[in-house]
Amino acid sequence: MLHKVIMIITTLFIAGSAIAELLFPAEMLTFVGIPSNSQTDFLLRTTAVALLSLLPSLWAARDQANLPASRNALLGIAVYMSLSSAVDYQAFTQGVVNAMSIPSVTVRILWGIAIFWLIFRGRSQSSIDHETKEAQK
Repeated sequence: MLHKVIMIITTLFIAGSAIAELLFPAEMLTFVGIPSNSQTDFLLRTTAVALLSLLPSLWAARDQANLPASRNALLGIAVYMSLSSAVDYQAFTQGVVNAMSIPSVTVRILWGIAIFWLIFRGRSQSSIDHETKEAQK
């Protein structure tokens, strides 16, 4: 159940973020202190399309916690959360973005950790289930 809840929240979080980036790139950039122009808007929209393309895989993975495809989808999102947070934090330390990026960095790092934990927990639970089935034979 926890797997499904985290997957649904993650999917909705990414969907909302990607849709906002696709439809309102100038506002999203201005919020963190980046001047908007046609090039930055294009780059943000391209990122949004990439994120939107992940949604079907994430949505499909919500019900199958122990399938390799589900764990791989989770791993990809956890890596994305971690690396994008590192990039955003570096941009903040170099004055590229303003302090409004810090809450997003914090939330994504914590959510990435939760997803890594979910992956590890799922593998551990898989091992326990496998051992239980073997013992019952």
